[in-house]
Amino acid sequence: MRRILAAASLVASVLSAPPVAAQSGAGARDFEAGRNFLRANQPDRAERSFERAIEKEPRNGTYHLWLGNAVGAQAANASVVRQPFLARRVKSAFERAVELDPELLDARDGLIQFHLLAPGVMGGDKAEARRQQREIARRNVIRGHVAAANIAWASRDTAATERELRAAIAAAPDSVQAHATLSSRLVQWQRVPDAFALWDRYLTRQPASIGGRYQFGRLAAVSGQRLADGERHLRAILAIDTWPDDNWAPGKAAAHARLGDVLRQQGKRDDARAAYDRALALDPNLQIAKDGRRALGSTN
Repeated sequence: MRRILAAASLVASVLSAPPVAAQSGAGARDFEAGRNFLRANQPDRAERSFERAIEKEPRNGTYHLWLGNAVGAQAANASVVRQPFLARRVKSAFERAVELDPELLDARDGLIQFHLLAPGVMGGDKAEARRQQREIARRNVIRGHVAAANIAWASRDTAATERELRAAIAAAPDSVQAHATLSSRLVQWQRVPDAFALWDRYLTRQPASIGGRYQFGRLAAVSGQRLADGERHLRAILAIDTWPDDNWAPGKAAAHARLGDVLRQQGKRDDARAAYDRALALDPNLQIAKDGRRALGSTN
């Protein structure tokens, strides 16, 4: 159950390619407040803000999508008794979002994750997951391939997963999203050198990509390999004053935390500590920075 909710609630942050469109209606202020609460890891307060936004603009699909995200994000601390209730609310919010705005692909992705992971007694339906994938593919070729890869992954079909993700990259060779998704799978398949080769090719074409350079640094941090290259890429993007409003360009706090990770693993303890401290100054709730700082304190 917890896995269902976590997967569904993270869809918007993990899979969406464009930045969230600015809202200008009566509920816009509550919507932005809700997003800020989610960034601060306060999903219960985010839920209330999104509900207020919906009260003011009940036919705004984006608000329903983010309500689903906020409800799902509460799964980590939910009781077993409460989890089925949360799952039903997440599904209902995503369904309402799609009903109001069929172009909300994040909501369709959320429904795919729900139907893949939820048992039939809870409403899970793999046929519905495939239907949503087809709807996504009609609207966005890249995301259609990524959604198909997610369905294949859920079926443990490694070959189909890789085939669909490489098709997404072929359709859009400059897409950070498609590369990041394949990179993640390659790491899970213990093919870390192939993941680095993927980013090397990407950065040859797009050497200034903030999202691409961050993803390379993140890969170095989580794998413990090519640490000097990871440090170089992360320092380069952190030297840029203003980053574009792009979901694949992460927050600077995350980049500082990943820089701390690669520095720590190179034995550069003082520099790592400074990077973690900078990350936590920007985002006191950033778990990867807290974990890195804790790991730094436990090493000699």
